[in-house]
Order: sequence, then structure tokens, then C-alpha cells
Amino acid sequence: MRPKSSLGQNFLKNPGIAEKIVAFSGVEQGDTVLEIGPGKGALTGALLKSASRVVAVEKDDELFGLLKNRFSDEPAFTLVHGDVLDLDINPLVSPETKVVANLPYNIATRVVLRLAEVTTPPASVVVMVQKEVAGRICAPVGHSEYSALTVLLSAVFLCDPGFVVGPKNFFPEPKVDSRVIRLVPRQNPLPPSERDAYRQVVLCSFAQRRKMLRNSLLGLPGITKQGLSDLARQAGIGLEKRPQNLSWEEYARLGRIYRQIITP
Repeated sequence: MRPKSSLGQNFLKNPGIAEKIVAFSGVEQGDTVLEIGPGKGALTGALLKSASRVVAVEKDDELFGLLKNRFSDEPAFTLVHGDVLDLDINPLVSPETKVVANLPYNIATRVVLRLAEVTTPPASVVVMVQKEVAGRICAPVGHSEYSALTVLLSAVFLCDPGFVVGPKNFFPEPKVDSRVIRLVPRQNPLPPSERDAYRQVVLCSFAQRRKMLRNSLLGLPGITKQGLSDLARQAGIGLEKRPQNLSWEEYARLGRIYRQIITP
């Protein structure tokens, strides 16, 4: 079948890379793996050699049929037909689940953010994404690639930047390098009850990332200049700072106090 550019399909063709991803993921007997976007099954086959169960979610009708036929004799394989961005993935993820996937470039960011929003995060998330996206996910505070994506994911996960995969390992060859990264849940992540306000503060801050917080945070709903001053004072954060210079913990404090200010 022809890869569909509309679905961001670049099929992994190097079995050595698939085996390297599985080794990096730490998948072993007894593990249940969730694979998102299995494509033609290059990574799926490698996972089935190590895991006790592999659940794969595939949107493409043609690929769904191909995978169903290819792995029909595998009792450890479950294939789900659907779009991971539309499905309720909570039933597919538990604290014991390991997510391993070569994510389509065009949905990678949204998929990773969805995994950060599930009720109970998986044991680990090992995904291959565009190298540039990996840089933004794993960037340290103050780095030029530190972004809203970094901060939103940092509230739930720790990031290991993993290894780079070149274009020649795919068909068709993408124009960019990829990187395999590992996300592991924090021991004390931001509580789900605080995440809406946290997200608002983070997105508002980075909407004008070159400006100081005294300017960007005025875009928060319900915040006046006086309210912003109170918010910064209670959080112990200087409004002269720029978004890329705050840690996720500082954003968490801002979000917590913002929620208190706007809640009647």
C-alpha cells in the first residue's frame, strides 16, 4: 500500500531499529504494551517477541486489514480500529501499561499530551517523534526550545531524550531526523484537579513568549493588573521574568493561586 501523507505515514523498515526501541522501552514478559499507529507492524512484531500482550490502535482502514491478517495467529495481539485522538483511551491504559509507538508526525504532540491527561498515567511512554518535537519535550528550563509543550508534560512526566533515528530507516524517507524518547511518570505529579488552571496559565504565558509575564499573563480570563500583582506576590514570582525561565513547579504555584483568585 502507498503511505498516506495526510495521515503522516512513514513506515519503519529497519528491523534493527524496531529491536532497539523495544530494548530501550524495557518491555519484558509479563508486560502489556499499548502501541499507537502500528503501521505495517514492524515494531509490533518486535514487541510481540518480548511482551505478554500487545494492544494496537490503528485508524487507517487498509492498514487495519493488513495487521489483522498478519497477526491473526498471535493470541497475545489485540487490534483496535479507531482514531486514538477520538477514542477514550483510559480503558487502554493502566499504571502497569507501557506505551511504545512510532507516532505519525502530524499527531505526535497531541497524542503525547493526551497520554499526560489520562486518569492514571502508564508505567512508561516510549515514542519516536520528530527530532524537533523531542527537543521541545525534553528541553531544560531557560533553553531556547523550552515551550508550553515542555511545561505541560513536565507536570506529569520526566523525560529521557533517548536516541536519534535517521530518515533512511523509513519508507518514504522523511526530510527530518526522528528521536526516540522515554517519558516516566513523576512520583508526585500535578493533581488532576489543578491541571485546568495550570494549562491556562502555561498557554497564556507562552502565547507571548518573548514578553515578560507582566504583559503575557494579563491575557488570563478574570485577571486585572491588581489581580496579576497579587498573583505574582503570592506565588513568589517576579513579573519581569519571561515564560521560558519558569520551572513547571513555579507554573503550578501560579495556576494554584490563579484558581483561588478567580473562584468565587
